[in-house]
Amino acid sequence: MNKQLFWLGLMIVFAFTACKKQKSGLRKSIDGRSTEYLIEQVKSNEVNFSSVSTKADFKVKTEDKTQSFKANIRIQKDSAIWISITPLLGIEVARVLITQDTVKVINRLAKEYFIGDFSYLHERFNIDLEYEVIQSILVGNSIPFETGEGTRFTKDKSDYYLGNMKKRKARKVDDNPQKVERRDEQVVSLWIDQANFKLSKFLLSDLSADRFLLGEYASYEEVESQLFPKKLNFQFQSNEATYIEIDYSRVYLNKSLNFSFNISSKYEQVYY
Repeated sequence: MNKQLFWLGLMIVFAFTACKKQKSGLRKSIDGRSTEYLIEQVKSNEVNFSSVSTKADFKVKTEDKTQSFKANIRIQKDSAIWISITPLLGIEVARVLITQDTVKVINRLAKEYFIGDFSYLHERFNIDLEYEVIQSILVGNSIPFETGEGTRFTKDKSDYYLGNMKKRKARKVDDNPQKVERRDEQVVSLWIDQANFKLSKFLLSDLSADRFLLGEYASYEEVESQLFPKKLNFQFQSNEATYIEIDYSRVYLNKSLNFSFNISSKYEQVYY
């Protein structure tokens, strides 16, 4: 795996987790259903788990290259996210461990490792990070964000839309972020399937930096009587477009997991 593309993929995961907790006070309604009702239904249909273990096929596309690899992903709820990355030959090339306050990465190809906390990444990359949002994206649960008088609640034929930008304007971000007004610089938009109240799409935008992350949950599958994402598609737009496809397989919930993370004394520590 190309070293530059490896670090790019990792930073994309971190670059759009600047979301805040929900606040009450919004009473708008559609067909007699309030925003509070929608949020309650979404929460009640979220994946309830103590741990997740899954295998995944990744495909990362940039303007000039496409790379595919496999990964084992383990999550201990609200505690740790562990990812082991292997190319098609099956030899591990990288390992990632994310906790509430620490990010650790081993790059075996370059024989180097990185250890930092979210505050360091914020200072280095001007990015606010929250563990909870990364976890929610991986399991298909709702992304928390601040609601208030500016929150929009609409619906179309199949989805509810909830966000802090008008749906028409949110679509413009997808088409051409440079042409969107800068009044609402931090944008969070959620599309929720009316049939099952699962997240079908989300848009996280930093308009001041002309960048956004669009995530689509192409399909779900039933795992222990709960709907868990099967196929996920992400588009990251900044100076250039990057596309990430994830296909989960063999999902297990609530198993006892190991989160080993041993760093060789021969590896060099790097700083980013």
